[in-house]
Amino acid sequence: MSFASDVKKEISNIQGDDCCLKAELYSIIKYRATIKISSGDFKIEIVTTLNSIARRIVYLYKKLYNIKLEIILVEQKKLNYKDVYVLTTTEKGLYVLKDLNIIDDNYEIKQDIAEVMFTKKCCKISVLRGAFMVRGSLNDPKKSNYHLEIVAMNQNDADFLIKILGDVGIVGKSIVRSKGVVVYLKKAEQIADFLRYIGATNSLFYFEDERIRRDYSNYANRTINCDIANEEKAITTAARQLKNIAYIENNYGLLNLSERLTDAVLLRNTYPDDSLSQLSEKSEELIGRYISKSGLSHCFKDIERMCIQIKKDKK
Repeated sequence: MSFASDVKKEISNIQGDDCCLKAELYSIIKYRATIKISSGDFKIEIVTTLNSIARRIVYLYKKLYNIKLEIILVEQKKLNYKDVYVLTTTEKGLYVLKDLNIIDDNYEIKQDIAEVMFTKKCCKISVLRGAFMVRGSLNDPKKSNYHLEIVAMNQNDADFLIKILGDVGIVGKSIVRSKGVVVYLKKAEQIADFLRYIGATNSLFYFEDERIRRDYSNYANRTINCDIANEEKAITTAARQLKNIAYIENNYGLLNLSERLTDAVLLRNTYPDDSLSQLSEKSEELIGRYISKSGLSHCFKDIERMCIQIKKDKK
């Protein structure tokens, strides 16, 4: 099973008050159901590939309206295709749709969201839970990026989800794709908040654990790469300084240098592979006085300028 499937399985067992269960069923029907008219009644059909979601939908109908569903299992013969559960109401379809404010008195689907049903925070969270169960996906945190999305069929339904997310402190964004209007989260902190709000506690622990592991690994790699780059830079710099010292020795003479430059030359010749910081640390022991890293840098710049001047004078 995927990480998203694990999340859906976990939240499919959450209990709640009837108002929250209605908000969840509203969201499931709004974002997933196909509504048909048959034999003088409205039939609500929901298709899912997850057994846990199918059981959740059966539970919601039974708990809220005491009705049973017709359940058809469509087996997929093709490789990697999952079996499909088709759940359809056989009674009280019109009553359910009216009670959930999904259709109006003219038996038409309401375009506006019945926000009066979602005034409490717990009900808003139930809306998010239901929408994620039937239209959501979430990358495993072990993968290269964090991404949670819920697909809505139109911009109005997407804007409603973004508003609900905002009401609980999460900033969602939307983008139009071929499969619908996608409401998405990309920041790890917001995805963690989403999992916490919808009650996916175990999934949240897994997500945070992998996130910490991944962030630490990235930090360690950056540190190693930085250390390697610094070491390569130090080696290149030391080689250039040694070359300048050799040129001055052959064309000017080291005895003609000032005391401060002579001390810098002695340190570099004694420790040819060390960085300036390491030379500074060893300066007092070798020459009897401390020279800072900055001081050594100025000395070697002066030596480099001397080399340039000597070359000019020789022309």
